[in-house]
Amino acid sequence: MTHVLDRLQPITPQEIGDLAPYIDVAKIGWGLPLLLPRDRVRARIKTYQDEGIEVSTGGTLLEYAFAQNRVAAFIDEARGLGFDLIEISSGILELSPTQIARLADAVRERSLPYFVEVGKKDPQHQLSLKETILQIAHARSLRPRKVIVESRESGRAVGIYDSDGAIKWDWVRSILAEHPREELIFEAPMETQQIQLLRELGGDVNLGNVALGSVAPLASERLGLRGETFGTIRTSRNVKGPPAAKFLYFLLESYRGLDQSQLAQMSRLPRRTVQSALESLRQQGLVQESISLHDSRRREYRLT
Repeated sequence: MTHVLDRLQPITPQEIGDLAPYIDVAKIGWGLPLLLPRDRVRARIKTYQDEGIEVSTGGTLLEYAFAQNRVAAFIDEARGLGFDLIEISSGILELSPTQIARLADAVRERSLPYFVEVGKKDPQHQLSLKETILQIAHARSLRPRKVIVESRESGRAVGIYDSDGAIKWDWVRSILAEHPREELIFEAPMETQQIQLLRELGGDVNLGNVALGSVAPLASERLGLRGETFGTIRTSRNVKGPPAAKFLYFLLESYRGLDQSQLAQMSRLPRRTVQSALESLRQQGLVQESISLHDSRRREYRLT
């Protein structure tokens, strides 16, 4: 999934038509829909929908409605304007799990699908890794279309990114050890971030907060048609079983030829969990065991 951020920049139907095959969802961000007359919001949404692109509200707008005690009116208005999806977040307000669940119920009662976003917008008040993993688990329990991992438009000092915009890979690997990649959208506003996530997680990883100007470059990267990803993009296979099995599969895609001790150390999973996950991968025919060429006492694991 490619999830783009619409900042109310000028667009034409032809421009959107050219990019449409490479866009799944367009989010009209923040509270921007309040800046336009209703007929212009409807027209902008229709420009996307005519090309088969769904349109989402931004989480900030729902938080604003919550603060004004007008959630029901907001959802009805969004539906009337033609929005396909509602984004539920607590990036600014401190909303409890119960309050987020009630927001999801309110959206569901009006037959609208929704995303749930996890993370805080203020770089000075970020969730810990443990809090992030727990909030993703709660978000998934609400059965959203996807769970979005917050990064803001800047992609710096928020969520999985450090103050320079570099990816905190220990965070990514820990999150993926607990939650399936296909249920998450990693916001990645910088093209360098998009490239790194594609190279490590595969060409079909879900990416969000993509600028409209970055859609075509991202599509070419997904297909391995640029120098940064030429010959490096993996086609993900259907890995079944627990999250640990999927995470070990990812590690073996990235590093290859690892023994159980190395897998346990890199994944931070208990040895028994590693053994069970490897057995699941072997039964699916995805992993094979072989003697190390460097040490005959070692048993290495590689993808088939």
